Amino acid sequence: MKKNLQYQMKLRIVGEEKAFGHGVLVLMQGIAQKGSMQKAASDMGLAYSKAWKMMKTAEKELGFALLERKSGGKNGGGSQITEQGKDMMLRFIRFEQELKQQADRLYQKYFD
Repeated sequence: MKKNLQYQMKLRIVGEEKAFGHGVLVLMQGIAQKGSMQKAASDMGLAYSKAWKMMKTAEKELGFALLERKSGGKNGGGSQITEQGKDMMLRFIRFEQELKQQADRLYQKYFD
């Protein structure tokens, strides 16, 4: 077997719809950094409407708020990650890391 082969995995937490995955995680990390869903979406090359829909779907599927939103106005609006949102991000990152470690081990077992 060729030695330059590798595996790929896509991790998602799902309910009726996609609840949480890499896209939501990156969007939330951007929001945490920028304080704005608009800016985070723009950095990802996403339309604000797409980012908003991703977050609303994730919140609906998970059953809790990931963001605390402030509407625009004189001082502008913004978003920040809720405590439950921070916890979800951390758990997803840790789960993904552990899964990758196990997958690496299994890949070596079956394909090296």
